[in-house]
Amino acid sequence: MSLCILGHEKTETNLRLMEEAKKHFDKVFYVPIDSIAIGLSDKFSISYRTTELLKFDAILPRISKKLSSYGYQLLSLFPEDKFMPIRPISFLLSTERFFLLTVLRKRGIPTINLHLTKTPKAASAVLEKSKFPVILRTGEKKTGIFVENKQEAVNVIDALGTFKKSILIEEVVKDMVSVYVAEPDIIAAVKKKTKQKDVLFAKGDIKKTKLRAEVEQLALDAAKAVDTQMARIDISLNGSPKVIDIKLNPELIKASKVTGVDLPKKIIESVHNNYQAHKEKPMLVKFFEDAKSVVKDVLKSKQML
Repeated sequence: MSLCILGHEKTETNLRLMEEAKKHFDKVFYVPIDSIAIGLSDKFSISYRTTELLKFDAILPRISKKLSSYGYQLLSLFPEDKFMPIRPISFLLSTERFFLLTVLRKRGIPTINLHLTKTPKAASAVLEKSKFPVILRTGEKKTGIFVENKQEAVNVIDALGTFKKSILIEEVVKDMVSVYVAEPDIIAAVKKKTKQKDVLFAKGDIKKTKLRAEVEQLALDAAKAVDTQMARIDISLNGSPKVIDIKLNPELIKASKVTGVDLPKKIIESVHNNYQAHKEKPMLVKFFEDAKSVVKDVLKSKQML
């Protein structure tokens, strides 16, 4: 039983995952994603130095968001029956947050209100119907600007317009929890506290929290909606729970210390158990599931998901 962890660098989280994986898999190999060679010659190959990655039984992608598009392309080259707790399509969906929330809405998952515009004129039209306060940010920037009224928003939009970038107008989140999912369980949850008004991307403190059943179910449903067995689901608790964002490969060490839960251990246990279930499925069942998966991905790409 062998596991290949595909990552960008050996962070503390990745090192802990490797350490735990060695307790469950006979062979564990870490590969930096930017050092992989893909070959199209007599035989198709995906290799790192002299090691052929196609031979591994399971692939655990630890791919950062900035490499998610490449991650999708790379992972899609592996055979359909290769076990991956995070499927290739998950990385494609998570490349851009507005697109991600759009897909979640289409799949029946409640999300915060968010608008994407390409020009200050279009943004101004959205503001005419907006309920203030709102957060304004460009599509490429995490840092948002909190605005309390229309005039203030117009001034900010005019300034942002000089960058000729898309503009996001989104609902203000006041109460946020981050829920760690490792199928089939919720393994931990933290609440974020910050003095800044843009809670989502602001620096702040986290503390262990308990979740209502409906919040737990929303986190599990959101992960399933983007075809991943593990993720951190950020959820707004303003009124009814709504998804704000999904992180496929979050940092785990701080949350482990705060909650007292060994998240790398829980995640590797999930990977191992789900791999065993995957391996034990009858071949005929696997065939039909793989066929359905291929058709599903084709339809998603054609229908803009």
